[in-house]
Amino acid sequence: MARPRTPQAKAEVSGATMVNAGRFKDRKTSKRTRPLGEPYLKMTDEQQDAWREFAEELPWLNSAHRPLLRLACILRVRMDDADVGVNQIQTYSAILSKLGATPVDETKVSHGEDHDEDPADAFFRPN
Repeated sequence: MARPRTPQAKAEVSGATMVNAGRFKDRKTSKRTRPLGEPYLKMTDEQQDAWREFAEELPWLNSAHRPLLRLACILRVRMDDADVGVNQIQTYSAILSKLGATPVDETKVSHGEDHDEDPADAFFRPN
């Protein structure tokens, strides 16, 4: 099975567009996406808190991710319950994977924190 394509916004955050510029050169992205925005009004306070955490942790999310993110927030809050089933845990894991929020994806995304400058950067320029 082929590996799913990395979304353009995630590739930009992770630096993949710099490393593999040719792979992303002709890729089209939707121009109609809006920012992620505020949580749904009908969500509970705990779910809205989860929404804000996800929005901070995953800066590449946009309005197209809202329905999946809502499900992720609902399931994140349910994880605190003692009677969470395996099916819900698997569903939560699948949603996190689709949002690019799994631990494997986290190692690929650079959030720009504690970036040490490399003296050699003065001699190289990006393409």
